[in-house]
Amino acid sequence: MIRLFNLCLFISAFIFSGIHTQSVQDSIIQGNISEKSNIRLHTYIESESVPMNLEVVYHIELKWSGELSRYKIGELKEPAATNLTHRGSGSRNIVSTDKDGTPVSIKRITYYFKPVEIGMAYIDGMTIKYVDSETGYEGNLMSSRIGVKIVDPLPEPGDKFGIRELMLIIIVLVIIGSIIFFIFRYRKQKERQKKTVEEVMETIEEKYIRLLKETIQFNSQNIKENIIDLSHLLTGYFSEKYDILAANLATDDLIHLLSDKDVNEETLSRIKNFFTQANLVKFAGTVISESEFHVLYDIVELILESQKENKDTGGIEDTKK
Repeated sequence: MIRLFNLCLFISAFIFSGIHTQSVQDSIIQGNISEKSNIRLHTYIESESVPMNLEVVYHIELKWSGELSRYKIGELKEPAATNLTHRGSGSRNIVSTDKDGTPVSIKRITYYFKPVEIGMAYIDGMTIKYVDSETGYEGNLMSSRIGVKIVDPLPEPGDKFGIRELMLIIIVLVIIGSIIFFIFRYRKQKERQKKTVEEVMETIEEKYIRLLKETIQFNSQNIKENIIDLSHLLTGYFSEKYDILAANLATDDLIHLLSDKDVNEETLSRIKNFFTQANLVKFAGTVISESEFHVLYDIVELILESQKENKDTGGIEDTKK
């Protein structure tokens, strides 16, 4: 993380240096215009203040109206420099047009220098020879000496920072960690609230109707297993609904107990009908058809639906009976 912070600081300082370059560039451009030709010379550096661990970038720019081939530029030698060592160079040709549609040509030569020590550094002026291919005129352009201030180096990635920088990193990490923690906590609370609302909204009857549709599969090859699953689901409902061990009760005992719980006669009849047929399949080995299984499935669904409706109406149906 410290290396990442150092790298960010280094990049920020470099970008800041680039912004400063643009603001001073015009003030340090030097050059002249030939009286007998329209060629113009500019020489400039990208920044008047350069850290020791960066480099001085020096540009020579020749600009004229006309095609690029109009002027032949003489061979340029590396400019002499004080407190700087030459690292390399490059050139670029640019051709465009002005507002009148006249061609404008630019030849730019760039030199790169590495600082030797902190203090002032200088790039000496130079003479640039040229030939106008249209008129045959041979001329010279003179550049002026340019100075640049070499200052303390920028922090390199991996450099050690003081207590202040370390505390700043810790504070930033604490703030970021706190934000992540509260976002995570807020999302968890929302999920728990949503789950709680869903659980509160789903009644016991709705829960078992959902389980009925999700767990019971209509498969003619496993009718006996499906009947057993239906029985477990229905006894599970009664056990949860009325807090009894329905699976351990005989059918008549279960009917008697449910009648005391205000279950209406029609629902009790369906319950007895289902368990009578289901027990024949489970214990007596009676084989039933797929259509008969569908009837038993529908009975269980009707029992749950009637229990749900009875709850919604507040037991009005039972009162009438």
